Amino acid sequence: MHTLESLIKQYASQYLEQVVAWRRHIHSHPELSGEEQETSLYIQKILGELGNSYVNDVSDYAVIGEIQGAHTGPVVALRADIDALPIHEATGLPFASQNEGVMHACGHDSHIAIFAWCCCYFCNQ
Repeated sequence: MHTLESLIKQYASQYLEQVVAWRRHIHSHPELSGEEQETSLYIQKILGELGNSYVNDVSDYAVIGEIQGAHTGPVVALRADIDALPIHEATGLPFASQNEGVMHACGHDSHIAIFAWCCCYFCNQ
């Protein structure tokens, strides 16, 4: 029997490269608040690839995904901020911002990648 901790560790190692790739893509394509069109489309793409339905007509760029579990029971709600900040990135990283004067210096790129990983986890439960 697997414990929750062992299952999380298993999925974390299984999806590590994918989560890093998602985060780096998002980091290199930051968008300011109210302008997150490409970020929203990228999230929709991830959800679609995972076989999840989603709604994208709630507000300008919000995306609401829905994962149907195998069992009835409690509902879990997750959210992630997706906007970046008006900051020039000078890190020199290979995945540095490609949008001049805009940077994910706030961790929202990580929020999105972790959110996507959670979707992977819940899809397989």
